Amino acid sequence: MKKVLFLLATIAMFASCTKTNANSTPQDTETEPSVVYMTQEISPAALVRIYEALGRPATGRVAVKISTGEAGGHNYLKPQLIQQLVNSVNGTIVECNTAYAGRRNTTEAHWQTIRDHGFTNIAKVDLMDEEGDFCIPVADSTWIHYDRVGTHMRNYDFMISLAHFKGHAMGGFGGVLKNQSIGVASAAGKAYIHSAGVTEDVVETWNHTGNQDGFLESMAAAAQAVHNYFGNGERILYINVVNNLSVDCDCDSHPADPEMSDIGILASLDPVALDQACVDLVFNYPSEKGDDASALIQRINSRHGIHTIEHAAKIGLGKRQYHIVSIDGEQMLGMLNENGLSLLVRNRGITTQHRNRGVKDLLQLIQQDPKRLQGAVVADKIIGKAAAALMIAGGVKKVYTNIICTPARELFEQAGVEVHATQEVEQILNNDKSAQCPIDSRLNDATTVEECVEILKNM
Repeated sequence: MKKVLFLLATIAMFASCTKTNANSTPQDTETEPSVVYMTQEISPAALVRIYEALGRPATGRVAVKISTGEAGGHNYLKPQLIQQLVNSVNGTIVECNTAYAGRRNTTEAHWQTIRDHGFTNIAKVDLMDEEGDFCIPVADSTWIHYDRVGTHMRNYDFMISLAHFKGHAMGGFGGVLKNQSIGVASAAGKAYIHSAGVTEDVVETWNHTGNQDGFLESMAAAAQAVHNYFGNGERILYINVVNNLSVDCDCDSHPADPEMSDIGILASLDPVALDQACVDLVFNYPSEKGDDASALIQRINSRHGIHTIEHAAKIGLGKRQYHIVSIDGEQMLGMLNENGLSLLVRNRGITTQHRNRGVKDLLQLIQQDPKRLQGAVVADKIIGKAAAALMIAGGVKKVYTNIICTPARELFEQAGVEVHATQEVEQILNNDKSAQCPIDSRLNDATTVEECVEILKNM
């Protein structure tokens, strides 16, 4: 049952908005929390669904800011994943050159990397600082007095900040705040942020990286500058794809392999709440051997990474308080009914379809692939006591169904599993509606999940 805590505990925690992590300060609970949408499916269709859930259509000339990934790296968001979203908004993929030596620090080399990674095959691409840069104002001038961005940013009316959430060698982690600060800055602008306002020289800047909190606060200030540039945040939205969770950034040509599983996709109109939610998911991850968040947590802590979020909230870019809204259930139930399926299981970025009647599929999952149900969102046409017991034993955290019987609902309530049912009945009937379902009838005297599962395994 360990994995059932994964999103059960964290979703409940997010609703109350009072949880803190190792390096964070208590959150102010007096203001209304920001909404963060989440899906556990990582797919092109899921990326479009979560964009649509935000309710803010990308209009006009749309920039989709991603990291194109350093040559040799492999964790960046792949063209196949983002193509459907980019094309649906008639967007242009935008990037800027880097301030470090590599295959993206000159326009010529960066364009070659972009082509090699396949981005020009799916959409228009624009290096925004290819023809120079210009300054936009910052509201917080603690360290930097402007944000230097590519001149081509003037060509866009709307921005989608589409980030790969993962670790980072200097910032601790990278999400949407980094994506629109360091990511949107020109090469000179990157140097200015990294040095906390000391220099714009891309060579000299690496002699001025000792002010870690100044660097993190400069990122927050630059992120706010971009947010404000797009209509004070009215013409920008934020998406984090939380997969390939290496301790290293996509700017690393040889990143460490991820040591933990994928989590999903999260999105919000509030970049502070979004990055906070993703950090909390990592800090509350129920690590075990072979699936361990410890390395990423250590990376974030060692760089004081949470301070970027702290300062972004302090200067008014967004809130650290948030409420997560899952977009999985209703869509899954619709898919179940439309395709004649009996069961859908969504977990770790993957959705599996099942067609066997009764509880055969659930029994097989528990016996042959137990991690599949741990922390999962499940859609099932009809849920009786037997199905409920197996889902609870497997660690399911949220359930959607057309019909549920009262004993099944009571089992879920006792286990703390969230249930959404269209209809509740006293008992599940057999095929000809003449008597109780024979499988459930064998469990009438069982009072615990463990007793139910033992009976079902011996049938």
